[in-house]
Amino acid sequence: MNPSWWWPLDNKNPVIWIVEDDPSTQRIVAEHLKASQLQPVLFDTAEKAYAALRAQTLPNLIILDMLLPGMSGVDLIRLIKQNVDWAKIPVVVVTVLSREESIGTGSEAATAFWVNKPFDTNNLIQTVMDVLASVGQDGKVP
Repeated sequence: MNPSWWWPLDNKNPVIWIVEDDPSTQRIVAEHLKASQLQPVLFDTAEKAYAALRAQTLPNLIILDMLLPGMSGVDLIRLIKQNVDWAKIPVVVVTVLSREESIGTGSEAATAFWVNKPFDTNNLIQTVMDVLASVGQDGKVP
């Protein structure tokens, strides 16, 4: 049996949070997620996503831009990974920056999956599907 954070309690399709400040990128990714039978939830700041982590049912996966107004994507990943209840949520980073430019070394963000912008939406969705399929019973990717 998967942990309750993995599949929504109502047995609907997995919930994917998109934390992205560009409305057109949000829309395109959300449309592709819906077409793949996934449920997108949109946030335009890391602060809003962080508040939702504290108040809502947890997502199955988070797609996260690194360059956001206010709190950065790296800061949000750090907060996620420091919370035992959230640490198992897989994060797919979508950014124009390289991994090294974004996080340096030794960061909690090093555990995230990485897709560079500009990206092919189909490849992003395939990455999301692969990550969802590979998450183990303990919420960690083998």
